[in-house]
Amino acid sequence: MRKPNGFAILMLLASLPASALTWDQGDPAAHWRSSLSAPPLTPAAVPVRPPSGGGVAGRFDSYVLTLQWSAAFCETRPNLPECGDRDPDRFSAKHLTLHGLWPEVAGDSTHSYGYCGVDDATRALDRGATWCKMPALGLTSRTTARLTEVMPAVASCLQNHEWYKHGSCSGFAAEEYFTRASDLVVAIAGSGFGRFLEANAGRTVTAAALLAAFERDYGAGSGSKVKLTCVKARGASLLSDVRLKLSHPLRPANELGRMLLSGGEAGNCPASFELDSL
Repeated sequence: MRKPNGFAILMLLASLPASALTWDQGDPAAHWRSSLSAPPLTPAAVPVRPPSGGGVAGRFDSYVLTLQWSAAFCETRPNLPECGDRDPDRFSAKHLTLHGLWPEVAGDSTHSYGYCGVDDATRALDRGATWCKMPALGLTSRTTARLTEVMPAVASCLQNHEWYKHGSCSGFAAEEYFTRASDLVVAIAGSGFGRFLEANAGRTVTAAALLAAFERDYGAGSGSKVKLTCVKARGASLLSDVRLKLSHPLRPANELGRMLLSGGEAGNCPASFELDSL
């Protein structure tokens, strides 16, 4: 019997009630790792002078949704925990996965806005080698299960870095923040754009064809709002990251097209590149 693929497993988990489960360039996460829905909630109150010089939650202009093509990421980092599973049926084998959902202040090209209300001791642990020692986020088993599927780097505790650096500034609680981020990944995977990626995993595609698939879902001209980043490995250009700039406050994931903003950042992918396979 053929076992269900990762996307089918994810959709089954998403359909279960919560009671049934008890599971960069601008971001320092990329460097550290290489070295080892509903209306928005009201932002929680934060100190007037946040510890460690961090930002003030809710005072941002947009989001950057950073998605990763895991096989390309693992080409140069094969020893990371998330790169050990080569199962071709897992979600990350043929779909974009979650790196982060970053609140962004206009003009802050280095994505330095972060650590809202985060104490010094926790910030001191925000290094790849000690992410797993950061305070637990208290996510429900259901949210943890979904996140583990759409964010393979949970194996390296990337979710802790993403929450304390970025999510703490969103105005959401951690549960809602990662639910929203996971919803966006699942919505993209189920779109025509996501199906184009799935069908062409392991093949060379053109940027024009990929962006045309995106525009069929999200409207004429929307492809210009997509930042494609590639890396070189094995003498080939590999798609590694896709970035989308989204409006604040967030809309439900099925309204992604209404959230898209012009990103202002150019990608570096050539006219054609490979969708690396696990």
